Amino acid sequence: MGGVAEAFCLHPLDTIKTRLQLSGQKTRAGNAAAPTQYTGFVDCATKTVRNEGPLALYKGVTVTSTSLVCKYFLRFYTNFQIRALITGGTRPTTNLENIVAGISAGTIEAMIIVTPFEVVKTRLQAQGKVQKYRGPLHCLTTIVSREGPSGLWKGCAPTVFRQASNQGSMFASYSFLRKKLWGDSETTLKPWQSATTGLIAACVGPMINGPADVVKTRLMFQTHSMVEPQDRYKGFLDAFQRILRNEGVGALYKGLGPRLLRLAPGQAIIWMVVEQFNIVCNNNKWLM
Repeated sequence: MGGVAEAFCLHPLDTIKTRLQLSGQKTRAGNAAAPTQYTGFVDCATKTVRNEGPLALYKGVTVTSTSLVCKYFLRFYTNFQIRALITGGTRPTTNLENIVAGISAGTIEAMIIVTPFEVVKTRLQAQGKVQKYRGPLHCLTTIVSREGPSGLWKGCAPTVFRQASNQGSMFASYSFLRKKLWGDSETTLKPWQSATTGLIAACVGPMINGPADVVKTRLMFQTHSMVEPQDRYKGFLDAFQRILRNEGVGALYKGLGPRLLRLAPGQAIIWMVVEQFNIVCNNNKWLM
């Protein structure tokens, strides 16, 4: 429920983030898939709505909502199970243990769910008026037929780094802030308390892995048909070095504003739902 709510409330910010990150990407001259160049957040939002209509901000929302539901289920299940294995369920976890559990959950979700979903989402979000893909399923089948199954795992390395660092910092920060702000870890939180804690905790990861997110988006977007051989990124390190050299340090943090505006409220929604659902389960043991 939290994943669906997050997707439909905040997906426009993700579309703007993706387009800003692709701004500056080289493509073959005259290619219809060439990304529009934007000067900033407002310019991107304005041009997108003016040229393609408000619904353009929701391109790829079906993929996003499906991904979020699967991702959050796997993320929280894996994290909680790893924490239980570490402690034996007999004591609270330490900050280091929360980081380890978060990194493990982030790595697993990135390799199984996040990367292929993000490849499809990125391709759909990058489309302008000229539609190369008719929808999520057509995009999926086109990628597999033209680029092979491995095409769905383009940008896997930076995605793993992004998700692992995101979840490691987020779970550790949430547990730390929860205890420092509201007392004992067993304290029942009100919705606004869990939302506030999740909002703050979610800001740590993006500040660390912003460059990895930009590299991930660039790698997922490029195809053989739209990029000259000499302009193609060969991998994570090559993309990082070339973006830094050709576009400057600021390019590695493109889209950070809309990413924070989307991610932080999204995690506030998720943690509020998780905490409230835990209360329901604890009060109704038959649900367990």
